[in-house]
Amino acid sequence: MKGKTSKTHEEGKILTIETPESERKDDGYGRRDFIKLMGANAAAFASLPLIESVLGKLSTAQGAEKARKSKEGYADVYAFKCGVLKTQTQYMLKDTRIGTPMDIPVTFFLIRHGNDWVAFDTGNNAMVAKDPVGYWSEPVVKAYTPVMKDYEEFKFQIDKAFGIKPKDIKYVVLSHGHLDHAGAIDNFVGTRTPFFLQKKELDQIQLELANFKKTGKKTAYIPGDFAKMNKLKIKTIDGIYDIFGDKSVVLFPTPGHTPGHQSIMVRTSDGQVLFLAADAAYTQENIYEAIPPGLAWDVPQSSQALCMFKLMELAAPSNKVIVSHDPRYWKNRKVAPALLDA
Repeated sequence: MKGKTSKTHEEGKILTIETPESERKDDGYGRRDFIKLMGANAAAFASLPLIESVLGKLSTAQGAEKARKSKEGYADVYAFKCGVLKTQTQYMLKDTRIGTPMDIPVTFFLIRHGNDWVAFDTGNNAMVAKDPVGYWSEPVVKAYTPVMKDYEEFKFQIDKAFGIKPKDIKYVVLSHGHLDHAGAIDNFVGTRTPFFLQKKELDQIQLELANFKKTGKKTAYIPGDFAKMNKLKIKTIDGIYDIFGDKSVVLFPTPGHTPGHQSIMVRTSDGQVLFLAADAAYTQENIYEAIPPGLAWDVPQSSQALCMFKLMELAAPSNKVIVSHDPRYWKNRKVAPALLDA
């Protein structure tokens, strides 16, 4: 499969690495084009079913207040950091400060709904702390150099924060299949915990694994992460999904970064509505300054997701978008066992 080239930085040098066509679809959009896309999306979004469902009935300030008073209509969010990735700014913010180093946090979340726990993503695989080049490959590590300790693995962090094990988690939601989000799904082998994944993302994972068998080249979909996927309980969804049926934890598709990327809306006990964007929004600048992401499978679709997040925040003061990899956003943010301070 023909690939496109992108640049990365190591020891003061600009290096070129291959990015498979299946992973990156659009490469010709500058910031001016992106602003036009955002504007067009904003004008059209009010009538879309996704906005009506997620932004309308589910995320109004009035709805959040009702949820706060309900015993079942809200949940609490806890954030975790799973090390950092040393990369370059242009990967997060297209054509911005090219060659400038940027250390981005790797994040995952636990959501508590009554006595039930939901995990949103899992962070890096434990092998990243031991042998990142062997596990990810040299080209991937050159683009995203991981800095991670053994104790930052998913299972150790949730145990330290709350004294729970992977088997105690009722559901796992994967935003997408990339290495820093699906890395620790092997922690759930031997459990009966269902994994919620958009069907298009599962299709993409299978495509990437098939390509690896043909070419031997690793992308952001790491074969080792999915080596035991057949031992997990995978539930595919197609569109919006209300996990508990009370509008407290709602999954919704945000394709663009990958074909089947999804995000989560959580109505919290303090009356907020949090939108956990995952990689639909790397940084706040992607949303509020209309700077396109440096890496996206489909830039127009990515612009739709970013525009939607901006509209969601404008809809009510209690609506907050949680970006995934913004070092400034996460610098002083509280992590588990404290509640996420959005």
